Amino acid sequence: MNPLAIITPTQRAAPMAFLIGLILLAVLDGVKTWYGLSLISAEGGGDGFGNISMGLFALMLVFVSFLFINRRRDADRGVMLFLLPVILAAVVCIIGSFIMITIASLGLMGEYAETVGRDVMTVAQDPSFQAEFQSWLEERPEMAVGMVQPAAWAGFAAFWGITLLFGLWFMSMKRE
Repeated sequence: MNPLAIITPTQRAAPMAFLIGLILLAVLDGVKTWYGLSLISAEGGGDGFGNISMGLFALMLVFVSFLFINRRRDADRGVMLFLLPVILAAVVCIIGSFIMITIASLGLMGEYAETVGRDVMTVAQDPSFQAEFQSWLEERPEMAVGMVQPAAWAGFAAFWGITLLFGLWFMSMKRE
């Protein structure tokens, strides 16, 4: 495999080199996700890691883009189609993360409603409930971490699922 196919957009990436590059980047992203989650402590530590994580995600998008560009270049096709899988995977990643955060927060919201003796079905109508829930959650950072972990892994799975599906399609492209 040509290692420059991952870090520069000017090389060619044969189908197997392209797949190996995607798998390598997925493993590195998994390590980043695993390690990043371990940096967030139950006491609310790891405050600066959010910016670092977003920077690493942007760098991952750049490297994935380079692989898709180089695969299209190897197949003698125009390189602009590389935007489709990268943008779609990033959007699905964000949507997947938001869905998991929402599911986790609704579960915690129900738990909080039960602890204060309110009906879970009527708390959405109370405007002060959200502020009370927010302060309750800030007092329990371990519960906030419990919301972040499934969201991080859902975003990871969504991003790499879409990326690898498009990767299989790009691998099947033959030279014209």
